[in-house]
Amino acid sequence: MNTTLELVGVALAALLSENMVLVSCMGIGTHRESFQSPREAIRTGSCLTVVMVFGVLLAWLFDYFVLAQFGMEYFRLLAFSLLIPGLVALLRRFLAVCVPELSRRMDANLASISTNCAALGAALLVVQRSYSLGSAMIFALCGGVGATLALASFASLQKEVDLNRCPRVFRGVPIQLITAGLMAMALVGYYGLYLE
Repeated sequence: MNTTLELVGVALAALLSENMVLVSCMGIGTHRESFQSPREAIRTGSCLTVVMVFGVLLAWLFDYFVLAQFGMEYFRLLAFSLLIPGLVALLRRFLAVCVPELSRRMDANLASISTNCAALGAALLVVQRSYSLGSAMIFALCGGVGATLALASFASLQKEVDLNRCPRVFRGVPIQLITAGLMAMALVGYYGLYLE
């Protein structure tokens, strides 16, 4: 059984000290618009959060009931790398059939999530750390929310750092990398934060 304090610790770790985008460098394989428009960043982040939650749930169940029972833990990476894109394909198909308007708006975002390593990384971290199902779901949800906040913050900062006052040699990709590095350094300050 998880205590509330343990769940809060897992949530804070997923949000701050182990942010999927800025600290772990997972989840940055999304399409380019997610880093330029805050609206696209929130769409991509919400798709990533949904895929992370369902992916971690399915990965935890598959690992607990199949891989661990038959001593095949060494197949985790292969199983999860097939599971996550399969889940994304099912979600895209479900939305196209049941909610076509939402599918039209979110299909490009969901398609970019199928090659995003944050969902796969979350599934692997959860089973490697032997989280319980409750802790795993909290980690996936807060990890997705943290990734969404990082993407949205970075996209919002794009308009601020692309000012004409920026030296010519730093315009474009160099200032974006510096901004991402500074955001990551701010979150690394939370590393090692544990509740006891």
